[in-house]
Amino acid sequence: CESGSGEFSSAVNITVQNDGNGPILVSPVHPVTEGASVSLSCSLRTQKILSNVFFYHNDKLIQNDTRGELKISAVSKSDEGFYKCQYSGRESAQSWMSVKGADSSSFPVWLIVGLVCGVSLIIILLLLLYRCRQSKYSCFTRSIQSESHRPGSSTNHGVNQNETHEYNSLHPGQ
Repeated sequence: CESGSGEFSSAVNITVQNDGNGPILVSPVHPVTEGASVSLSCSLRTQKILSNVFFYHNDKLIQNDTRGELKISAVSKSDEGFYKCQYSGRESAQSWMSVKGADSSSFPVWLIVGLVCGVSLIIILLLLLYRCRQSKYSCFTRSIQSESHRPGSSTNHGVNQNETHEYNSLHPGQ
């Protein structure tokens, strides 16, 4: 189907069976994601659960036992293809099972998480740099002050006590 904005939905395969008494393969109509589990089953219109069912993948027998369903625990691209079931000598119509790549939809989530973490880290580093520069400025003024007050110091580096006091009252950016 097509939306008003022109986007199309995923394709769905629909199989119409003329024989009302034959088995029907119950399979997913939407593409299955790689790694997911899937279950196929075979039923009749009158009976939901069948036993002694044969399952085929691309016309090759893949399961022949008393279980009435075929379970694939982790779907892979090789599982894509036509499936059918056989019960009491009668075959169902074939149904196509499509397999899509794993977790392509999680990409935007990881992108957003990465951006948020990256921006947060940059902000923290900038705050640390700002604090470090402030502390270096105060250390610089303390060292000038301590040198000018040191007993026995022959030089005052051109700063007297009044100038030191005025210099310490200044804040960064003033």
